[in-house]
Amino acid sequence: MGILKPGEPLPSIRELATTLIINPNTVARAYRDLEKEGFIYTRKGKGCFVSDNSFVLVRKERITILNKIFDEAIGEAKKLRLDSEEIKEIFEGRLRRVLREKNKGKANE
Repeated sequence: MGILKPGEPLPSIRELATTLIINPNTVARAYRDLEKEGFIYTRKGKGCFVSDNSFVLVRKERITILNKIFDEAIGEAKKLRLDSEEIKEIFEGRLRRVLREKNKGKANE
């Protein structure tokens, strides 16, 4: 989500386990998985830190999720016998509407 910045330290395993009221082994396993995926790195004796490439990895994951959503929507549109041009028109219209509403919201702030 980009909340933590690259190089920022993560809570210790014990600290996070206490805060979340979960087993420290669960936190340790989660940290190992995050390290394996490249989101964090560990410095012996110092703790775990957010990786420099975590933003890129998070972006890739968001794109993967969005592609799955698009695939499902396109599949549903095909079931409704819409052709590619109709799907494209509908998508572009919805996108314009959402962006217009977003810009209206910013203007009212």
